[in-house]
Amino acid sequence: MKQFTRLCNPFNCKIFRFYFRADGVTVVTGVDGDSGLTSSHGGTDPDKGENEPSTDRQGGSGGALADAVSVPPRKGGKTFLELFPQLFLFPLLIVIVMVLVWVFFGAIAQDNRGVTELIRDIQAGGGHSRMQDAKALADLLVAKQVVGEDPYLGAAETRRLLQLAENTPSGEGQLKVFLVVALGRCGQPQLAVPFLLELLSRKNLPRELRQATVRGLGLSGDRRAVLALLGDVDRTDVSTNWQSRWEAVAGVVNILLRENPGEEQSFKRDPQARVVVEKWKSMVNDPRREISWTTAFRLAKHFGDDSGEAILENILSWDFLDKQRGDNNRGLTVQEKELWMCQALEGLHRLRGAELRNVLVEKQTDRSLAVRGKALMLLERLDKET
Repeated sequence: MKQFTRLCNPFNCKIFRFYFRADGVTVVTGVDGDSGLTSSHGGTDPDKGENEPSTDRQGGSGGALADAVSVPPRKGGKTFLELFPQLFLFPLLIVIVMVLVWVFFGAIAQDNRGVTELIRDIQAGGGHSRMQDAKALADLLVAKQVVGEDPYLGAAETRRLLQLAENTPSGEGQLKVFLVVALGRCGQPQLAVPFLLELLSRKNLPRELRQATVRGLGLSGDRRAVLALLGDVDRTDVSTNWQSRWEAVAGVVNILLRENPGEEQSFKRDPQARVVVEKWKSMVNDPRREISWTTAFRLAKHFGDDSGEAILENILSWDFLDKQRGDNNRGLTVQEKELWMCQALEGLHRLRGAELRNVLVEKQTDRSLAVRGKALMLLERLDKET
């Protein structure tokens, strides 16, 4: 043991003694009035014996010795090799297990059924499973179109879907909506369109089913549906909502575009398209904003008709859009405003061509990134045209 004694103040001081032992360090605060600094070597305190700190007084009859405080020896930290399992190995094992679980359940959930199998399962399944199978069928049909496969079902598959749609009970209205849209999108037109036209003519058809039927007819691309869709735009009875009328407008354009791909100027030579234009001119003033604005845009973009030009001009103003209110006094969302403004720019570009250049240059600094992008695209198109 080694003992160190230190004097803090020659007039009023305390002595600190440090005893270094095998089991730690003992600190003793000593008496008052001592002077000098001493250091003693050895393994024992002369008064207390081996391995014990001394409690004698140092010079004079000053204060009593203070209590000794023991300081435990410092323990060494863990090495990197000791910490490696808990810092790296265990988290890595957890991640591997999670990935394996995800792959396992993903493989179980993967649906490899074809169209025929899905239709068969819809026929045989219960209420909940029928809805799941119908959703899987819709996803499969959309995926086939995305990759460029033939989107149409065979005649036998179309007939089975027709039978399913006709016999679906009223309690499974959502399933019938799925089937009707699927028939319009991918059913054989010569079989599906007559069924959809007959369905649209029924009275007291539920609103959601009517909207699905209108959408299905628009997706069919069949000319036989045009007049029926134009008639549905005028319907204002309780069985028709504005969304169904909007779907009818979009459906008519889809049918005409399918027979005139990439060449909208050919509409001028299309007698049925001229009927559509005359019909839609009055719809520019429709009390429902969505119908009025959509018609103005479609007339300008697809037919080059300026009946709704003033409406498109107004839509270019953010102040005008900010003041718009719809159902339940709801204003337009930012995304809706951007969509309408981009459509207005595109419609006015078709009507005015190079005369719109100044407006497009101004919109290049618009607050909306989407509007700036549309303006830039139309300016590039103008440069190519000139």
